[in-house]
Amino acid sequence: MIALLAAALLVAAPPTVEPDALRARYARLRSLSADVVQLKEGRFWARPLESRVRLRYTPERVVWETLTPVRSTVTIEGGALTVVGADGRPRDLAPVANDRRLAGLVRFIQALLAVDLPAIERDFVLSYGPGQLVATPRPGGALDLFTGIVLRFDSDLDLVSLELDTTSERTRLSFHNVKRDLAPERP
Repeated sequence: MIALLAAALLVAAPPTVEPDALRARYARLRSLSADVVQLKEGRFWARPLESRVRLRYTPERVVWETLTPVRSTVTIEGGALTVVGADGRPRDLAPVANDRRLAGLVRFIQALLAVDLPAIERDFVLSYGPGQLVATPRPGGALDLFTGIVLRFDSDLDLVSLELDTTSERTRLSFHNVKRDLAPERP
């Protein structure tokens, strides 16, 4: 009986995430789209805030379209970030345009969606474990507003969830209906 339980636990345990396996899995990614459930919790929130999001990614462009509770669209193209509100008008980002944290965040989002490990390692120390990759910010880096980031993967190394922690807030992203377009394998 104990042997059966041990065998079941071994089968159910996610494999350890390895850098080479992640690179191989994401190297051919040309585009990705997904439905995302975003849950924000924190000491300044009366209760958790849930948002429904449509994500579209290519190496050149990221579109984060919040569908509920308040419509908005964030687009990252090149190094530029634009935000369009529910009224369809662009938001003025001039007050934060030169903030190194914003530039770091834009760079991080692009690297994260591409699972570009060297780019992520510019701002984070990475540790790999069963089914997950943990990113801890480098002291004094552009993204030290985060206290930790956890990427969780399924057995095929598809990203299933992401947790972003700051000193005052936790954001959980769960990915559903993920569709990928991969470049053909090289012979």
